[in-house]
Amino acid sequence: MFLRSCLLLLVFFASGSQAGSGDTISVLTYNVQNLPGSGFDDRASRLLEFVAGYDLVVLQEDFRPDGLYSRWASGPLWRGPGPRWRWHNVLAPLARPLGYRAPYDSGLTMLVGEGGPIARVEPLLRLAFDDCHGVVTHSHDCWANKGLLGVRVTLAGGAQVDLYTTHLDAGSGSGDHEARLGQLIQMENALREHSASRAIIFAGDFNMPRKRPEQYADLVAFKRRLGLEDSDIHPNHADWESCQRDFIYLRQGERVHLQVISGGEPPASTPGAGPEGVDFCDGDSWRGRALSDHPALAAVLRVQFEDE
Repeated sequence: MFLRSCLLLLVFFASGSQAGSGDTISVLTYNVQNLPGSGFDDRASRLLEFVAGYDLVVLQEDFRPDGLYSRWASGPLWRGPGPRWRWHNVLAPLARPLGYRAPYDSGLTMLVGEGGPIARVEPLLRLAFDDCHGVVTHSHDCWANKGLLGVRVTLAGGAQVDLYTTHLDAGSGSGDHEARLGQLIQMENALREHSASRAIIFAGDFNMPRKRPEQYADLVAFKRRLGLEDSDIHPNHADWESCQRDFIYLRQGERVHLQVISGGEPPASTPGAGPEGVDFCDGDSWRGRALSDHPALAAVLRVQFEDE
């Protein structure tokens, strides 16, 4: 276990190095919980320092106006859909004294580190979901304009990979899941239109854990229809299997092959963790031990390009 941890640390800190043929890139997905009362201001500088060490970063709950994107200076960034008018937005002045900064944008951000193997990044897609559930209950998702954000990444070796991130509706009720089903359909149609036959990295907060098996089965079916495969990168704590909501999915392209070299929950994201890791399934037990209420997940990938 000690040797494995040391090897992972070396990989994380040397994320831009080459490993055999093709380009080697590091990818991070992280729900940073920038919500009222979450202590985000106290965590922001440490979060920014941490995420800056990766080639490609996708963030969720990076909400306006003081998210990490507003403090990012070392490289380019892309943002998801902005705030959207809905009928209940007329209640926003009443909601703000209660702690809401309504209306919210999507909270989706993509960051690209400097000095790595990324040659070019082009905007591909910024899609707002049509469906949501919950205004005063059910995780209040309708105050946000959640959606799908995508870019096309060209690496130094010539390979192109489409990078996507999302944050689906939260909550465990039937209405929440009906909203997620509509969101899955929108995403499936978008990926078929914009990324047919292309290599894909799709990372984000899908809010469909295994502990809700019927709902998780719909996520599995979504992956299969699009040819996405789980990277098998997970949090450290033993309870991850039932509670994991954050995933990194991959799809091979016609001439682009993606291979997972290593990955896991980066130690820098859980500075106060013990040997067992942090239990993100148990309320506020992460506080003081992790930089957010979700685990960060990182992967080091080899991207091989079959030139004609």
